[in-house]
Amino acid sequence: MESCRVGLLYCINSSMLSFKEYIEEEYLEERVLSIGLNPSHEKHRETHRGHIHDMIHHAYKSIGGYGGHASGSKKESEAIHDDISHSVIKAVKRNGKLSSVNLYKKKYGRKSIASATDGTAQGKKDFMKTKLEDHEHKRAWGEVSGKVASIHKKIGTPDIPSKKAGKLLGKKIKPHADGVHYDRKLGDKMHTKKMVGHPKESA
Repeated sequence: MESCRVGLLYCINSSMLSFKEYIEEEYLEERVLSIGLNPSHEKHRETHRGHIHDMIHHAYKSIGGYGGHASGSKKESEAIHDDISHSVIKAVKRNGKLSSVNLYKKKYGRKSIASATDGTAQGKKDFMKTKLEDHEHKRAWGEVSGKVASIHKKIGTPDIPSKKAGKLLGKKIKPHADGVHYDRKLGDKMHTKKMVGHPKESA
């Protein structure tokens, strides 16, 4: 790659682009949707409903299904659609398709209730960016396990003590000795979880 002087010109793929062209080249394809927060974005809830549903279904398939329902079942599909209908949704759209999506419920601030990507490397980057912004702006919290818990640990999202879990969730839990993890029933199975993030301290 040719060397370029720092300023209004940037060297990309060995060609000289103006600052305006550079911005368009890098960011024009990305659009962040704030459904439920930005009134002009509300139309995207229905436009992308099917895609959001399928992304969430695939994301939760490895743990048996979404919301304690069997993967691929009618009840799972109904639960996903119900959450799409009643949630705040943050999504990244690239070239007309969603690469990552996060659903939130208004509870003690903004509670993350579901998240998924399109499975691509870029989708995973967009997912990470959204989670990092949630942490940096202290605007969301949620219940996590597995890979998502590892991502939050990597970006530094703080753990929430398990003693708060019952009140925040409104569910019966069984705390672990570490003061962070706990077990709770989803469907007919017990799952180990923990909570991370920044709930409003009215909790």
